Amino acid sequence: MSTQTVAVTYTPVPGFPAGSAVASILATITGANPANSMSQSVAPGTASIVFTNVTADSYSFSIAGVDANGNVFGTPVTGTFVATGATTVTLNLPSAATVTQS
Repeated sequence: MSTQTVAVTYTPVPGFPAGSAVASILATITGANPANSMSQSVAPGTASIVFTNVTADSYSFSIAGVDANGNVFGTPVTGTFVATGATTVTLNLPSAATVTQS
């Protein structure tokens, strides 16, 4: 398992109808194994979206601004990445011991 952080940048895009408002940012990662997929919604303007406990797999991602009804504004930002498993782990091993007589 790993933690994947998505860095998000924003650009003003004109031309939406008056009253339109981005209610949230929807971030989805979709694994080659669908069981590894997950989504989360964050506040507009959030610069980093963190996915924890991501299983090693090949993923596609989609990041989109959505309104209060879940309608997507514009075209989502998409891409791919590979999450790898940990190659090493740290173990807490005994390093010293003392014996006392009672």
